[in-house]
Amino acid sequence: MENLVKKALSSLLILLFVLINCSNVSPDAVELVVNFTWNGYKHCGMGLPQMNIRGIPENTRYLNISMYDHEHGFDHGEVKVVYDGSSTITMGSYTEITGPCPPPNNPGRYRITVKALDENSVVIGIGKNEKIFPEKG
Repeated sequence: MENLVKKALSSLLILLFVLINCSNVSPDAVELVVNFTWNGYKHCGMGLPQMNIRGIPENTRYLNISMYDHEHGFDHGEVKVVYDGSSTITMGSYTEITGPCPPPNNPGRYRITVKALDENSVVIGIGKNEKIFPEKG
């Protein structure tokens, strides 16, 4: 029985080592500040809302952007784009992302996550923000 426990613990430690060391996140990753607004966004539209991202590292090559509705458990998609040096993403950009389309009288709770990636697709910055759609005035 003792050998079985030792083997199980050993296997668990190896698994943890593999998971930790295979992470694609730099230990020096910075926190991004992600702001967005639903103002002007149409119900069941396509693409992202108007966004501003601060703190993007200089050596960022790509941005990976995803949206998830936590209220209804729906993944709205993810897109990886070449970073053009701008901190602004215009409304409707990147139609690979399905816009918010919650049922009437049951708003969604949408989290947008932005990851800054270097030339090797290692995460060097990450940030997120969450808002209800539709927003109540």
